[in-house]
Amino acid sequence: MPIFLGNFVLMEYGTGAIMAVPAHDQRDFEFAKEYGLPVMVTIVPEGQSLDPATMKEAYVDDGVLVDSVHFNGMNNREAILKIIDYLEEKGLGKRTINYRLKDWGISRQRYWGNPIPIIYCDDCGTVPVPYEDLPVVLPTDLEIKVVGRSPLADSREFYEVSCPRCGKPARRETDTMDTFVESSWYFLKYTCPGYDEAPSTGSG
Repeated sequence: MPIFLGNFVLMEYGTGAIMAVPAHDQRDFEFAKEYGLPVMVTIVPEGQSLDPATMKEAYVDDGVLVDSVHFNGMNNREAILKIIDYLEEKGLGKRTINYRLKDWGISRQRYWGNPIPIIYCDDCGTVPVPYEDLPVVLPTDLEIKVVGRSPLADSREFYEVSCPRCGKPARRETDTMDTFVESSWYFLKYTCPGYDEAPSTGSG
């Protein structure tokens, strides 16, 4: 199997080694045309045909399979599951799910936003604010300074607290959450606008 190196392949995608499909991926198509590699069509619009020699761009829409042995004529979306079944039956592969999730830093060094309900204790480490002490309410008497950090970090009345576990002096988190955290669920409030026994959001 020939192997080619391309600077457009994402190392974080899968194993970093991917199958090239010049007829159905525009970057692979341009790479193949540049280096004279074969372009093999396996999906065509229903009732039509594609000639690799005259194609000006990759065909990236849905269609039916051709040159795919006993999968010919199937819709490409339906064929995905059939091909996986076939590979499993033959012992040639198995289905799996790849998640492309990455760590997301939700903290913001600013005053507005929902407080992050975490307390830091020298003895107990990172301690969540107990449910009965929620919500953490932002103070309203802060002096806003342009110093490149949240004014919460200067409010001893806000950040100096007792550890919920051991009772010793501890420090409250002074970052607030990214507003995307709130806006990803605040629409739920529309379904129960009069319900005030659980957290709601004031951020948009």
